[in-house]
Amino acid sequence: MNKEQYLANKEKQRKKFEEVQRRKTCLNCRRSENSCLCSEIKSFDTATRFVLLMHPMEAKKEKVGTGRLTKASLKNSQVIMGIDFSHDKEVNELINDPKNICYVMYPGKNAVNISEEKFSYDKEKRLVVFIIDATWPCAKKMMKLSNNLLDLPRVCFTPTKRSRFEIKHQPMEYCLSTIESVHYFLDDLQKQGIENLQGEHEGLLNTLDALVQYQLHCENDPDRQTYRRNAHTPYEKRRKSVKWKTRTLFVD
Repeated sequence: MNKEQYLANKEKQRKKFEEVQRRKTCLNCRRSENSCLCSEIKSFDTATRFVLLMHPMEAKKEKVGTGRLTKASLKNSQVIMGIDFSHDKEVNELINDPKNICYVMYPGKNAVNISEEKFSYDKEKRLVVFIIDATWPCAKKMMKLSNNLLDLPRVCFTPTKRSRFEIKHQPMEYCLSTIESVHYFLDDLQKQGIENLQGEHEGLLNTLDALVQYQLHCENDPDRQTYRRNAHTPYEKRRKSVKWKTRTLFVD
């Protein structure tokens, strides 16, 4: 490649970058206006307060992340970004508020599995559930570093279906996206009479399906810059991850 070709390519890349920078972003779902999914989001209220603890890297991958979509769907929720939440002011205020009773949705030996046992807590207080929104390795690191989260009681549930997040490869069959986890968790809370949603939480899965279909459409569009032939591998043809058979996914 000669100097003129090199400069021409650099100029082309600069224009592409400026075009991306100029894209307008939806302030609700945090996706570009061209890929906005707000028409698919049916927001609803819950008795439970959900606090999504989002890893910074997850925030940068908003086009395929489900944390922001979860936040947009849940009226009674908030997002706090970080990695080590030990000294995070917002997190500690929630934990130390005597009006709250706080749990972290994360597996563990002493976690209350609300799919299999009665979930009992002080009903006079507001139930606050922290959710780690990150890749599985990053979520493990966040839990390890955050002493205040490690001290909290844990809740979990038993997934009965594999993930519908077809555009992502999950390390294990039971691993779900954030938006799916909240859906199934709410499903179990409703069965126990803690929530009364009248099926409104089904919209979470509908939003996820819309995201998956949009991304698959983009991957299959040869006119898009991100197009790659046969980019998507169906679940049945994926190679199973070997490393997770020897690595621990969670902090106990």
